[in-house]
Amino acid sequence: MNIEVSPLSIVLFAGILSAVGSLLWAAGRSLLNQYGDLLRDQLAEHRNESNLRHGQIVSRLDSMEVALDADTARIARLENVAETAPSHNDLAKVYESVNNLSATVNQLVGESRGQSDSLRLILNRITEKGMGK
Repeated sequence: MNIEVSPLSIVLFAGILSAVGSLLWAAGRSLLNQYGDLLRDQLAEHRNESNLRHGQIVSRLDSMEVALDADTARIARLENVAETAPSHNDLAKVYESVNNLSATVNQLVGESRGQSDSLRLILNRITEKGMGK
């Protein structure tokens, strides 16, 4: 069995093969361009979302920083007040002083009652002697 191949059939076969190759190349290039456009759009959307998220995070951090500054100032004021506030030792001294003052007042009240009782007794004696003349 002999197969004869004419030069014309080789040229036709090469032309058809070249045309099919060109079609495949064009189709592949078109698909790659579409895929590239899709990726470019997705990347742009991701960047926009990322920039929006970044702005939100910066805004939240700024508000937290303002709140932190306010809290820091408030804590500093409270620390100043705490430094000048009376301590437990100071309160113990006040309590001791009040107890001493209370004891002194009680002593004075007792002496005053004693003097009043003595004065009444003296006045009763004077009235008894004055009436008994």
